[in-house]
Amino acid sequence: MTETGLAAVVREYNAPMEIVEYPVPEPEPGALTVAVDVASVCGTDVHGWQGQYAGVLPIELPLILGHEVVGRVTAIGDGADTDSLGQPLAVGDRVVWTHEPCGRCWACAIDNEPTLCPTRRIGMFSTSAVFPHFAGTFAQYSYVWPGAGRLKVPGDVESRWASAASCALRTVVNAVERCGWVDYMDDVVVQGAGPVGLFATALLAMHSPRTLITVGGPASRLDVARAYGATHVVSLDEHPTPADRIAAIKDLTGGRGASVAVEASGAPDVVTEGVEMIAPNGRYVLVGSVGTPAQPVLAHRIINRGLTLVGSFGGNIDSYFKALEFMRRNRSRFDWDLVIGNDYRLDQIDEAIANMQAYRDIKPVITPYATA
Repeated sequence: MTETGLAAVVREYNAPMEIVEYPVPEPEPGALTVAVDVASVCGTDVHGWQGQYAGVLPIELPLILGHEVVGRVTAIGDGADTDSLGQPLAVGDRVVWTHEPCGRCWACAIDNEPTLCPTRRIGMFSTSAVFPHFAGTFAQYSYVWPGAGRLKVPGDVESRWASAASCALRTVVNAVERCGWVDYMDDVVVQGAGPVGLFATALLAMHSPRTLITVGGPASRLDVARAYGATHVVSLDEHPTPADRIAAIKDLTGGRGASVAVEASGAPDVVTEGVEMIAPNGRYVLVGSVGTPAQPVLAHRIINRGLTLVGSFGGNIDSYFKALEFMRRNRSRFDWDLVIGNDYRLDQIDEAIANMQAYRDIKPVITPYATA
């Protein structure tokens, strides 16, 4: 009898997901089949469920969302018995993995930026109607394609942490590296107190900037920002307008503004606001505004003040490794559970999405084998 597993399937945008049974795939050469240990919910999953990427990416319904995940290897295809670092893989090992780039385009071969590959295969945006069915991770099983990077999860990194590291933290690792040098002379602003903003706060705190200011809300998340090293926070409740928040940043930086800012919010007009928070000759790294509406920015405000704007998207396999190492080596300094939300069964996926949308849960965790 063919083994099967359950998945939460999107058949229609902005509609409840359907629990569907699919056959568990036998891995092709170079591939892995995994049982999903945990899959955390990312803002990208919410945007995908809303249909914000339809017409932008080649997406075909039905599909299984989810990409922040830790899986346990259940079957190994020919030639797939090591991870991307050459570490042996065996059934039962925990792994994280990347999307599958083509390996033969300019981004992959010349720029060495496979995350920018225009034809990369993205699991959560691949239809579940055809093999391997389990392409996303809000399911009991998932599939690591032959060309995808994969890493064994260290034994002292909990699955819930590693799942968050596999997207939110590796995105931050890549963004901070693209930002350039940050040190004790910098005044740093992080826009956003979601998982990406909080991980950015923690990572930037390791650089010991003069000031580290997290902008966002609600208050409970700003408490996490303080615990993760923010020297100051700017609350959206206490500073409800862009002008209020810009003034607060100027006050906290001696009237200059930030020398480095990281946009980790994705809120409407956050970039318009962020440009005005930055000091002359400052740097602005854009991470969070993916799939958001157009934002007006006055070009002369960038030109006349010599600002540097840097876009940063996702992260390659090296960012996954560095994210796991950062968690492992700093687990006594940072309480990673503060950025991890509540557990949900697979049939509670709609509740998890709704709670994340409403800021009732910071990063919901899907445990697909849990029962009522």
